[in-house]
Amino acid sequence: MKHPDAPLIAHELFVAILKSGAPVVDMTLSTAGPRLRITAQGPEPLPVIYSHGPGWALISGLSHLSGLTTDECGLWAQLGGKR
Repeated sequence: MKHPDAPLIAHELFVAILKSGAPVVDMTLSTAGPRLRITAQGPEPLPVIYSHGPGWALISGLSHLSGLTTDECGLWAQLGGKR
């Protein structure tokens, strides 16, 4: 699946995890029908600022759904599907 905002959203997710001090960023892309989910994850829980900073406004504005991973070590955004 192609989505015009996917590269920008992936970049913002990556930068948020990298800026948190993570030595490694694991990026995952998964698809289910018309949906694309991009996840960026580090090894440690994220400080609140990295999941609610300026990049987060961009991510949440361009994606259909977005959030913090259940272990609080990463961020995800879903493109396609309904809001």
